[in-house]
Amino acid sequence: MKKIYLILFSFLMIAQTTVVKSAEVAMIGVVNGMICMACQAKVTKELKAATGEGNVEVSWPEGVAFINFENTPNFTEEDFRNVIESAGFEVGKVATLDEKIIDPKSGLISLNKF
Repeated sequence: MKKIYLILFSFLMIAQTTVVKSAEVAMIGVVNGMICMACQAKVTKELKAATGEGNVEVSWPEGVAFINFENTPNFTEEDFRNVIESAGFEVGKVATLDEKIIDPKSGLISLNKF
């Protein structure tokens, strides 16, 4: 019976040490000039196409777009600016955060810390 407990304990210790937590990284930016849902949809589509990420959220009332990355991004703040500008909008402040953004309003609060 001791062998079974020892094997089980060893397995649990190994399993615990091999769990890798992915980093929570998000990018958020102010998008000026969005006036409707069509604008929001255009920015969303362009950011999803450029990043390959499905975790893109854009809010035209708040004038903000953000991406919660599943993995470490190769997408830079300059890339973010270029995508927004090529979609026909102006870009304000852009920041990369080490936390997941829950919603546009909390994202703006985080962005204002920069």
